[in-house]
Amino acid sequence: MVIEPDKPTLGLRLIAVLEAVKGVLAVVSALLLFGHAGHRQNPIIQGVVVTFHLDDSARAPHLITEMLANPEKFALGIWTMLAIAYATLRFFEAYGLWLARRWAEWIALVAAAIYIPFEIYAIALGVTVLKVSLLVINIAFVAYLGLVLAKTRRKRAHAARLAATAEIVATPAAED
Repeated sequence: MVIEPDKPTLGLRLIAVLEAVKGVLAVVSALLLFGHAGHRQNPIIQGVVVTFHLDDSARAPHLITEMLANPEKFALGIWTMLAIAYATLRFFEAYGLWLARRWAEWIALVAAAIYIPFEIYAIALGVTVLKVSLLVINIAFVAYLGLVLAKTRRKRAHAARLAATAEIVATPAAED
């Protein structure tokens, strides 16, 4: 039995737009990080590289040398990759929410709920209007997505009951 997905609601579409904006911001961040990678070099690390003659043309030693010679570049490279991964997740989430896909609703719910303890901790360190606002908005997102998922679950259960009833009615009883 195949159940068609719900039509996207305005709430899901708004959250999808927000997630797409987060994805765009993550891509911009990745580009900025990538653009700044390697602009500063640590003279102490450069001295270690020269002293121990670590500059070898082989691939693995070269990678290690590069990491030692340019730790900022290596760290920025990791941050760039993380930003791209984050952007990819946000774009997939936005796509799924825009089309009201259940998997995207679950991803959005978990992704929003993960931040709540950190937001509460941030408020415990010092209350600001921004921190409280972000927490309230995040809790509203989690509650809304929970309601959407509960509605979908009820709809699927109802459809399954109807299908089971239809099968019972359609199957004639065997006569002895």
